[in-house]
Amino acid sequence: MRNIHLLLNLLLIVFTLNKYSLVHAKEALAELWDVEDSELLNLLAIEEKLTAADKTLQLLLENYDSSFGGTYLDVKNRTVYVNTVDFSVVPIIINSSELIHSGYLKFIKFIPAPAKNLMATLTFWFNNIVELIKKLRPVNILAYIDIKLNNVVIYYNLKDEINKRFFKSARKFMPTLLQTNSPINRHSRCNETEISQLQILGVRMIKRRILNGEVIFNEIDRMCSVGFWSKNNKNEDLNYIVTAGHCCVDRSQLFYHLPWNYRRSQDSTQVGEMIESINNFKYEFCLVNITEDVYLPTVIRNTDSEDYRELIIEGGKNITSYSNHLCKSGHITHVTCGYVKELKAVSVHPSGQINMGLIIASKEFFETVCLGDSGGPAFSYLQDLSTASLNAITIIVWYDLSIFLPLHIILSKGGVELVRSH
Repeated sequence: MRNIHLLLNLLLIVFTLNKYSLVHAKEALAELWDVEDSELLNLLAIEEKLTAADKTLQLLLENYDSSFGGTYLDVKNRTVYVNTVDFSVVPIIINSSELIHSGYLKFIKFIPAPAKNLMATLTFWFNNIVELIKKLRPVNILAYIDIKLNNVVIYYNLKDEINKRFFKSARKFMPTLLQTNSPINRHSRCNETEISQLQILGVRMIKRRILNGEVIFNEIDRMCSVGFWSKNNKNEDLNYIVTAGHCCVDRSQLFYHLPWNYRRSQDSTQVGEMIESINNFKYEFCLVNITEDVYLPTVIRNTDSEDYRELIIEGGKNITSYSNHLCKSGHITHVTCGYVKELKAVSVHPSGQINMGLIIASKEFFETVCLGDSGGPAFSYLQDLSTASLNAITIIVWYDLSIFLPLHIILSKGGVELVRSH
């Protein structure tokens, strides 16, 4: 009887492990959309059509910003939703030749704006709140326009007494105030942030291959993720790894690389030295000058995937639609995905540093970014699951909100260009 009991327990363990592996074998995008992997290509094609429809629609709505409150996508429902305040203008939009001849009209649905706020009003409120941030210098807040909520949102920490004057002044713009709370579902890998304190190797026997999303750390063991490979746009012989600005602190630091899932610094390889720049703080990105003989392909690490462990970067692009998917690779949580909530958010660090023009993505109530993922690439899948377009790098996390610095800011302010696949 005891042997039977042990056998049953063993079978239960095996079943549980198999169930766990099956759940986690899904592509990260399938997890986000809550579908099977086999449905992804069809949904990516639908998302592309919805994004094109939304671009056309946004151009039409620019002339009627006193009637509408923004648009967002719903891929699974094959719909572009339009927050509408004045329905009398809807016939003008739906009878436009641009929507009729393109066939996009079937994807568009006009719905009552939840808070009855016009896009013009939201933009006015948000811009004024940004000016208050610059003037009154609050700390540890995140401000953005939430299109689905149809209002300006400010995340804050109740403990920050210094912010009282700011909130008193911001009240007249009627923002939705949300306190920061721990997400309901924490990521299981978020405690894996330690590097063993062992001697760093100075000599390598083979040429190290470094993928975007893998570990990069400095001499004080500040651990981040590799963002992407870039070149100086005036001198193509200067090559850089791009990562998050807060990964490059104090004085000039040497940086090292660790292979995926390695945690001991003795397994590391020297990569190069950070470039001291105001960009490290002002814009939250850092360039590491590659001085060692390493190989940095234009590839994103996707190690949890059964079929697409390496994603080829085909180029970079700007995100244009709310609720588009946005995925990221980081050496702690690997590849995770969320929905785009905002494209021009403002974040104020506890130090008071202000960062503007940020992207917010979220898988609501789920933690998708942890400490150590900072600097890793944020991307969107193209029309297959092996290629991607680079959109941004990860810089911070606000509980279940992941914050990204757009690619165009890095390229313009850093004087670099993205190295593309050949």
